[in-house]
Amino acid sequence: MANLTRDPKGYYVALGIAEDADADAIKSAYRTKAKRLHPDFNPSPIAAKQFHRLHEAYDTLSDPEKRAAYDRPWKVGQKEWRKAQARQEAKSEPKPEPRRAAEPPKPKPSPARTRTSLDEPAVCQCGKITAQPRYVIFDLVWGRVKKVQKRTVSGIFCRTCADRAAVKASLLTWIAGWWAWPNGPKETVRAIVNNVRGGSKPADRNARLLLRQARAFRARGETDLARSAAEQALAFANALNVRGDVAQFLASLSAPTGGTTRAIKDRWSKPGWAPMVQVLPLAIIVGALSTFVSFSTPAPLTEMAKSFYDRLTAPPVAPATTTDVVGRVYSVTKEGTAVRTGPGAGYQLEAVLKMGTLVLATETAPDGQWLRIVTSDGTAGFVAVTEVSPDVPADALDSMGGFGAANPAKAN
Repeated sequence: MANLTRDPKGYYVALGIAEDADADAIKSAYRTKAKRLHPDFNPSPIAAKQFHRLHEAYDTLSDPEKRAAYDRPWKVGQKEWRKAQARQEAKSEPKPEPRRAAEPPKPKPSPARTRTSLDEPAVCQCGKITAQPRYVIFDLVWGRVKKVQKRTVSGIFCRTCADRAAVKASLLTWIAGWWAWPNGPKETVRAIVNNVRGGSKPADRNARLLLRQARAFRARGETDLARSAAEQALAFANALNVRGDVAQFLASLSAPTGGTTRAIKDRWSKPGWAPMVQVLPLAIIVGALSTFVSFSTPAPLTEMAKSFYDRLTAPPVAPATTTDVVGRVYSVTKEGTAVRTGPGAGYQLEAVLKMGTLVLATETAPDGQWLRIVTSDGTAGFVAVTEVSPDVPADALDSMGGFGAANPAKAN
């Protein structure tokens, strides 16, 4: 008879634990490996086979009776095991019985429900169990001169980890995505837009994920969390079979005590802080360009823009009539008043007058906002009505001789 070996089916090796590991170590090892080998999250072609073997090992070693039977051959010893095996065979050897009428076979009792991966909650990348997990795919673009490399960052996330993954993917794309021509800028913008919007969330995959989470919470007795996860799964489900599974699960939940349930806040309903951080580089670029343009713009254009702004914000001034203006002496009320060749801020600058300079009005513009004037030294042009005043001291007129004699009554 062949020698009996320790761990004959390799269950301890499959879980990666010692032969004397306790129940907690077995459960922890199973959870760790199940997250990595589950076919829903492992693209390997042999993932299903590996996961099945892992579950078989866990099913045997997590049950004390099954584990004792599995360990008995090498713990008891070959000799004792052979004696026990012989006694077992002797007991199980059929004995002749008197013939009797055939009886209908008795129905076999249904085996107790075994603990499967459906009872194990999905775990976020950070190792925490969340009531609202999502499977999210973020885009990452890497430009290499003429070639664009597109990658994805995907996995099961809680809301906080999803925001961090989105920011990281977008910032790397901002830095490295532009440097491929001609498709680099286009793919970069497309990736950043996807990440700012929260990434791609495959509908049916998220529905199955949330249904799994709901089953896990129900197994723990947390009915409110189970119902909330199932309702979120129903919102994602598109396929008829998935919607049917979710609806069947919701129907199986017991009615809440008192007819009310604890409200679970949807942490994915608002955009959060991640989109603002992701568009921050764009705001910095726009601000830098605006600063550059403002400093590099020629002075005349800047002055025209300022004059236009002054005109928009200046209080309305009632236009003066020709009879009130022509031949009247005005005093300049603003230091550096501009005299222009035409009735408008866009006309060429003719001269600059000091505050208190006396001018003679000879004409008013049709809009009443500009006066054609002439100074005592012969300078002629247009000034804004808001920058001159008819209040002129009498001694100033006397010192000008005949300059103000054209309309002495109005000058006073």
